[in-house]
Amino acid sequence: MTPAKLSAYLDQFLSTRRTMAEADPHFDAFHRRLLRHKEKLLRNFLAFWKKQGCPWPIRSQIVFDWITVSGHPEHPYRDQHHFYTLRAFLQQLRTFEPETEVPESPLHFRRPRRRPYIFSECELVRLMRATKRLRLFDQFRVATIRTLIGLLASAGLRIGEALRLKLEDLRLAANPPYLVIRDTKFGKSRNVVLHPTVRDHLRKYMSERARILGARRVDVFLTNRMGKRLNYSSQHLMFGRLLRRAGIRAISGQRRPCLHSFRHTFAVRRLTQWHRDRKNVQELLPHLSVYLGHIGPASTYWYLTATPELLQTAARSFERQQNQGGRSK
Repeated sequence: MTPAKLSAYLDQFLSTRRTMAEADPHFDAFHRRLLRHKEKLLRNFLAFWKKQGCPWPIRSQIVFDWITVSGHPEHPYRDQHHFYTLRAFLQQLRTFEPETEVPESPLHFRRPRRRPYIFSECELVRLMRATKRLRLFDQFRVATIRTLIGLLASAGLRIGEALRLKLEDLRLAANPPYLVIRDTKFGKSRNVVLHPTVRDHLRKYMSERARILGARRVDVFLTNRMGKRLNYSSQHLMFGRLLRRAGIRAISGQRRPCLHSFRHTFAVRRLTQWHRDRKNVQELLPHLSVYLGHIGPASTYWYLTATPELLQTAARSFERQQNQGGRSK
């Protein structure tokens, strides 16, 4: 294996990763910097490999040697990032050069998962009120922001799914009204049923949208005054300002509230309501998975983070089941 040939494999790998990343609606300046950082790491490994005399095939030992040389004992997570960046390249390289070794990670520690942020009913109201205090934006921008937040909170959509919605995806005349969600995370389409009040708000926004855009034909649903689709990065920054206006912040050990927190909130509130209504949660959970666009219930469990309210409701439900079972004996 010559340095030129291995470098060509690396260029092909980087080109593929760049194409995939740029196709993601969340791609922004941060991800662009991350791609450049990973490229720098991989080219650093290539230089290290050449300095070691271009040993071929690549074995696990040279991977660990490189991590040892470039790592730092006070930053173990940095070593983990270096390892998995190189491992991804070696996995692709092995498809062309089968003798390449792809080592398993010797780093078995895991960062404890912080509890996601769950919005309370009061906080959702404060967020909506705070949109009216974003004085730098025109009224149509405020209406668009309110509609976006309403969709995320009431339908549990991913932010990318909401930003990609087109007019043809809104089936508001149907009974019940629903959205057609295309190009999802797992490549499947699904229908998301809406509450009538959500339908009414979407119709109101569509009227305002038609007034602003005039005769211009714009397929995307959520748009700015120029008829352009909303940018994820700008919405992320806007939401940070909105949180500050509403005085909403995370407590110690909790993840910061973000646009994806609405999805967590939707799932937890739905589960809590089922417990209150004495529904069979185990039977209903697959339906929630389909609604959220997951590949199965196992993925949905990740969202169902225990909140004090959810734990109390579930405990009462379990106690009722136990008491009913005791009386039936």
